[in-house]
Amino acid sequence: MRFTLAAVALLAVLCGCSDTGGDPAPAVDATMLCVSSECGERTVLLDIPSAENLVFSDDGRLFVSSGVGVFEIVQDADGQFARELVSEARGYTGLAVKGDVLYAISGNGAVWATRLDAPQLQVIHTMTGMCIANGTALGADGNLYIVDEPLNLCVPDPKIKRLTLDPGDPFKVAHEEVWVQGSELGLLSFGVGNTLRFPNGLQADGTRFFGTDGGSIYHVDLLPDGSAGPVTPIFFEADVHDDLGLVEDGVLLANFLTGRISLISRDGELLQATAPGVFSFPSSVRLGRPPMFAPTDIVVTETGVLLDNNLPLDHLSVFRRRP
Repeated sequence: MRFTLAAVALLAVLCGCSDTGGDPAPAVDATMLCVSSECGERTVLLDIPSAENLVFSDDGRLFVSSGVGVFEIVQDADGQFARELVSEARGYTGLAVKGDVLYAISGNGAVWATRLDAPQLQVIHTMTGMCIANGTALGADGNLYIVDEPLNLCVPDPKIKRLTLDPGDPFKVAHEEVWVQGSELGLLSFGVGNTLRFPNGLQADGTRFFGTDGGSIYHVDLLPDGSAGPVTPIFFEADVHDDLGLVEDGVLLANFLTGRISLISRDGELLQATAPGVFSFPSSVRLGRPPMFAPTDIVVTETGVLLDNNLPLDHLSVFRRRP
């Protein structure tokens, strides 16, 4: 999430308002989850200034991007959490893991990568024509898909790019292209039509990608020829959604503007939601993975007040059912 305060305010007025890809969704269905203030509670694990996105590796290692760098989150024998710096501040946003390689995206379009056995991010590619590179997912074809969110003073050019990785070298980008093209006239953010305007989060489950655009949630399929199917809106509410996470039969949402997390079905039915204001501007949400988390834990990054790292509002949190 890299909304400016002005953009957030604009979306709030127009709406009426006061987040690895490629891996299958965890085998946890919506009925097993508590995503409501009536049954669950939030626990802050760590303070992370301008916490952004998060991603789990296949073996449960957790990485978080933020305004001060990319961190690996670790837990000691007493259950206490700590953060270990992987790379210092570079305006990191999206994250993805492919095998033993972690990819991190900077808002300026730089693509970083590192082996997980000795993490130290290095630039491997810089995308062209990007305003704010943001949500990132690993597709079923083994390639990276990255959202460009046109905010600030950029010429509006909303899109999703595909970076084709060299099959023999995960640190080499063989080709860069626009996979889904939006428009400065798109109204999807406001629940009208199906043209991207403020795309943000992106996650993939098999050949289907789920994404956020302002108040809308949509999906788009990777077709057999590599092209994109139609952008299909499935849900809209008067809010601003940041990144999202996948459940076996649902989608978890980070409701940035109203400070909630929520759960919808894959066909767009609102199933559960926390009370407003439980979180301080949540930016990413994922189901937990062992060994640090139970599969029904919901791990959340909280950005806090944008561009201000000094307030005690920027966190890594977990939401789970009360005992």
